[in-house]
Amino acid sequence: MRLIATLSPTDKWGTKTEYSRLRKFLLKDGYIRIGPEVFMRVVQNRKASEKHYRRIDEVKPKTGVVRLLRLTEKQHNNIYMVTGEPDYQEKTVSVNCHIMI
Repeated sequence: MRLIATLSPTDKWGTKTEYSRLRKFLLKDGYIRIGPEVFMRVVQNRKASEKHYRRIDEVKPKTGVVRLLRLTEKQHNNIYMVTGEPDYQEKTVSVNCHIMI
C-alpha cells in the first residue's frame, strides 16, 4: 500500500516556513519526493497508513491544503507512464512486494 501526500501552499505570510518544516518532516519520516509538492511512502496496511495520517495531522500547516491519498499496490500498478521510466524503488518494490522499506 502506498500513501501519497500532495501539498498546496498559499502565499500568506509565514506559510513558507510551515511548509518547509512539513517537507523536512516528510523526508525524515521516510517519504520520497516524486514531484515538486508530491511525496510518497510505502506502508504495510491500512492501520499503518492511519498512523501516518495522524502524524501528518500533528505537523500540518495552518494555511493551504495537504491532501493524503491511499493506494493499493494493484491500483499503483495500473498507473500509465506517458514518458520516463520507473525509478529504482518502483522497480524493486514491484518485483517483490514483501520488501520492507
